[in-house]
Amino acid sequence: MVEQKSQSEWLCRNCNTAVAASCDKCPMCGASRPEMVEGDDSGEVVFISKEQSAEPKRSKYIFRESVLVNAADILLILGLFCSVAALLSPAFIDDATFANLTTLSIVAGVAIFLFSLITWALFRSVAEISRMLREQQR
Repeated sequence: MVEQKSQSEWLCRNCNTAVAASCDKCPMCGASRPEMVEGDDSGEVVFISKEQSAEPKRSKYIFRESVLVNAADILLILGLFCSVAALLSPAFIDDATFANLTTLSIVAGVAIFLFSLITWALFRSVAEISRMLREQQR
């Protein structure tokens, strides 16, 4: 963002205070003065903040890590639906071959839920470890 102020003062980007041109730091907040880029004949000086020259923010995860995170979330949601379906299955299945169909459906529902939760945690952990190692190598 470009700002124009007279040569006798500059505008602090942090607290929006007019500061005397002789000061290199804002007396209110201590922020540094932005770099002077160019001046013109009217006596006004154009400043551009140093924050603009910073490199753009990178995404938290790269592609393979985001695939792991998304796959983990999808598997968790599918596991939740399947565990609920396993719990509701005795209401729709009326088979005499299973003696304790309700108990079997509860065990299956819990097993499916725990498996999907463990899979979700492992996938997310692998993605996070990969991200931390990648950032550590920079």
